[in-house]
Amino acid sequence: MTDPGWAKHLADILRRNGIRMFATVPDYIVSHVLEHLAADAECRVVTVTREEEGVGLLSGAWLGGRRGALLMQNSGLGNSVNALASLNVASQIPIVLVLSHRGDLGEFNPAQVPMGQAAGPILDALGIRWIKPSSVAELEAQGDGLVKLAYTRRLPVAVLLPPELTGGKQG
Repeated sequence: MTDPGWAKHLADILRRNGIRMFATVPDYIVSHVLEHLAADAECRVVTVTREEEGVGLLSGAWLGGRRGALLMQNSGLGNSVNALASLNVASQIPIVLVLSHRGDLGEFNPAQVPMGQAAGPILDALGIRWIKPSSVAELEAQGDGLVKLAYTRRLPVAVLLPPELTGGKQG
């Protein structure tokens, strides 16, 4: 049974760590987190048309002194690999990636499976530290440390949101 409060917990972790700039490509799962962020007058949420556009926007925000997070489906990771590698990793610009994890256990759409299985290995290949919490307790135990690590290492980090945590997207 999933905890419906997972989205608020994640939004709280992001805000607790000084993140106020958010870019997103619309997605059902991450929309639950965005509801909490958009309700906060201190947070700015920008909808982008492609994931790498969000990478550029948030990298610019970092250079301007703001911390940012990109919320998207894990399929968007494939669209943003070059931007993450050549900009964020190469130039040590931290951002937090929040990825709804499609293509894993219980996936109903076969088109989601290849990228769902590749997400972790892609993050590993880029040297991006990531977590995949299956419960709110795991999210709370690991989330703050992961976000702090992004700014200590000056590199991107990622939170993969599995269906065990979020309840997934039903077909």
